[in-house]
Amino acid sequence: MIKVAGWRGRLLSLAARAMLIKSCLASISVYLLSFIKFPKWAIKIINTHMSNYLWNDSVESHKYHLANWELVSLKKEFGGLGLPNLRDLNISLLASWLKRYQVDKDKLWKELIDFKYDTANPNIFQANTVGASSFFKDFMRAAQAAKMGFRWKIGNGKRVRLWEDNWLGSFSLAIQFWPLYRIVNEKEKTVADLWDGTNLKCTFRRNVSHEFYQSWLEVLELVSTIQLSDEEDGMIWNFNSSGIYSSQSISKIINFRGIKSIHVSAVWSIKVPPRVHLFLWLVINNRSLTKDNLAKRRKVEDENCLFCLERETIHHVFFDCVVAKRCWNIVSDILGFKLG
Repeated sequence: MIKVAGWRGRLLSLAARAMLIKSCLASISVYLLSFIKFPKWAIKIINTHMSNYLWNDSVESHKYHLANWELVSLKKEFGGLGLPNLRDLNISLLASWLKRYQVDKDKLWKELIDFKYDTANPNIFQANTVGASSFFKDFMRAAQAAKMGFRWKIGNGKRVRLWEDNWLGSFSLAIQFWPLYRIVNEKEKTVADLWDGTNLKCTFRRNVSHEFYQSWLEVLELVSTIQLSDEEDGMIWNFNSSGIYSSQSISKIINFRGIKSIHVSAVWSIKVPPRVHLFLWLVINNRSLTKDNLAKRRKVEDENCLFCLERETIHHVFFDCVVAKRCWNIVSDILGFKLG
């Protein structure tokens, strides 16, 4: 990343630099991201280099960063620029070893993992990491993050914990019936241990109330749907139609910050050059260097518009200013209908 400054394309547009980051800079570390959980300081340094390049900021020529990296690294449909977030990419690539663990059933590396870390007691998510290698510890951290996206398909029931694992589709029995789970004695037991096809062999620390008894009847009804077979239990990925884990799907899930922009998605569907897309994105997110935004970064003597002496903001520059209104009227006359 230190070599970036040597070939920095100062004549490239913002859109071209964003494309270069996606296709080149962010790809350099992909191999290591698949094997090592990068520490926070390393991800911060790499993100800083990519951010400096995006905004053309250097020691020789300082430029303002119009948007922070958390916003820039969001997916386009969530309001960002879609540049890679190395933290999310690191987790999704490390967790992809879960898919390889499922597929490579007879491979030597899987047999070694199973033997050394007792992953069959009862499943990979409960593997013992005490004294484990750095790679396996990093993999297990990512696996725990990805666990929320897996649902178990019950076969012989020997790898699925009845109460703690998700085999219902959305939540485990422990989450849905937490008050009942707190007093059950048979925690961490598999389906095969507790369900014989007819009876659910659970006991409780004390007598239960009528309310708890009704919950117990609901648990019995759910468990009675289990049909044990001779096949091994399998994992199904919930976030795509194929049921197979993909790093793209989990990266999208963990990239989402909880608030989806209303207008930004329409920007990327417009058939205009990429540099126009980026300009519209800056305008919608109020990231252009109008005087009010510039005043947040340094002292500005006069924050008023040059034409009408009102405070210069994004909305004022494009809609409220007398010059802007005149421009929209001219465009309306040319197109033959009124805009706005």
